[in-house]
Amino acid sequence: MGVFYKWGAGRDPDHPEIVDAYDSTLVTANGEEILDAAAGAAVVNLGHSLEGVGDVMAAQADRVGYVSTSHFTTPSVESVGEKLASMTPGSLNEAFFVDSGSEAVEAAIKLARDYHVARGEPTREAVIGRWASYHGSTLGALAASGNTGRRTVYDPLLQDWPKIGPAYPYRWDHEGTAEEQAVAAAGELERLVRRLGPETVAAFVAEPVGGSSIPAARPHPAYYREIRRICSEYGLLFIADEVMVGFGRTGEPFACEGLGVTPDLMALGKGLSAGYAPISATMVADRIVETLEGHDHPFQHGHTYSGNPISTAVADHVLDRYSEDLFAAVRRRGRRLEAALEPLVDSPIVGEIRRAGLQVGIEFVSDRETKAPFDPGADVADRIYDAALEDGVYTYPGGGSVDGQAGDHLMLAPPFVLDDDAIATIGDAVVSAVSRVAEAEGRRTV
Repeated sequence: MGVFYKWGAGRDPDHPEIVDAYDSTLVTANGEEILDAAAGAAVVNLGHSLEGVGDVMAAQADRVGYVSTSHFTTPSVESVGEKLASMTPGSLNEAFFVDSGSEAVEAAIKLARDYHVARGEPTREAVIGRWASYHGSTLGALAASGNTGRRTVYDPLLQDWPKIGPAYPYRWDHEGTAEEQAVAAAGELERLVRRLGPETVAAFVAEPVGGSSIPAARPHPAYYREIRRICSEYGLLFIADEVMVGFGRTGEPFACEGLGVTPDLMALGKGLSAGYAPISATMVADRIVETLEGHDHPFQHGHTYSGNPISTAVADHVLDRYSEDLFAAVRRRGRRLEAALEPLVDSPIVGEIRRAGLQVGIEFVSDRETKAPFDPGADVADRIYDAALEDGVYTYPGGGSVDGQAGDHLMLAPPFVLDDDAIATIGDAVVSAVSRVAEAEGRRTV
């Protein structure tokens, strides 16, 4: 008997056992040190040794470790809710707490449905997503996702919700300037809504900046301005999934702010506790709350550990560590990391290097001119991951960005606290890993 926790395909199930961690470093049971260039899964924003977290956990556990939020509240729940309301844009002033990003997206989907029913539009059911997106592993979040590799086995269980093309400027075939291409790509949503009938569509969900499926993909701001216009005109709620890219990852408090758009619902997670406790949240606009409060049907949703006092106490402590000075440091360190990866610009297998704050996506291609991806069987991203890990750097590999099967990429999303030496180490390891795999593929190395 053992623990069944393997995630993803093609990885060695004999994971290294991590017994210690500090700053941007993981320490294995064998004493090996691994530089965490992915912050786990873009989670550990504030590093692996955040001061005071243990004391906060112990103090809260000594006072109250659990209450049912169906009937009670605690000071930390109220404090985190108030802080999130002050941090998030627009009128996103109410927080619904859950335990994971998947659950935050699920809550947003159900809130959108409740909102339309309360407004007397019960035919609004569909949630439009995008291909090559990922919003979580629960059935509702997965149905809204367009990551076909993660959906395939479960398709018979999923709602057949419609999708538009991804926000993927590198592979758009629209003509014109970056702004004109963005508007043309966003126009696909309007055409789909008209074809379905606006009265059947409840919401549109999107990651403002690409997460693990197309890391750091970010269209011209005109794309989301047009998305916002379409949602408002046709009565859809816009759900922004900021589970991975929120809390400063892109150099702004939230990615949607850097794109000049405010959603109706926002799913948050990961950085909310910086990995120190399981907690996520759905932020809800005032008009949605007011509509639901004026309706006699309560929001029938919740989880046993939603708003757990220990998790919210940790989040309360973590939120105080986010500041404009830290976000400025994210932008500065992101530029330095991009510079450390500059040799990859000439790599024969690198199609594009994308960066948003301290998140970098490196896309690999078999032909730079045609942008043709590698055959999935070549396992290019996984081999580059393995090569970097041999040099002591943990990264985040991925695939399927082009058609659900083909399309290799690597994401770098290190803790915000990494220093210049760590940045140089990441750059050296990744450049070396890409060169070694390129050589193995018979290509000229960088």
